[in-house]
Amino acid sequence: EELWQASEENASNLRRIDRAIFVLCLDDTSPSSQAETASNSLHGTSELSAAEGYAAGVQVGTCMNRWYDKSLSIIVCQNGAAGINFEHSVIDGHS
Repeated sequence: EELWQASEENASNLRRIDRAIFVLCLDDTSPSSQAETASNSLHGTSELSAAEGYAAGVQVGTCMNRWYDKSLSIIVCQNGAAGINFEHSVIDGHS
């Protein structure tokens, strides 16, 4: 709610994301194996860090550009590795 009320630009951007069919995540990582690519696609990279512009103990990494409740996220890494992440609760328990 705070982000929606911070500015009209924030609200406009959040409405745009909310209406989107999918999200394209452009990562600055370069996974070197299928396992790393799968891990990055599943939950992104993360660490607790005092990264520039963030307070100590804030989670940073590619996990920050994910919109996990969006139906589909297409994830493309710097080296061309790619994957998807999708909201699966609608099909859980159907197999």
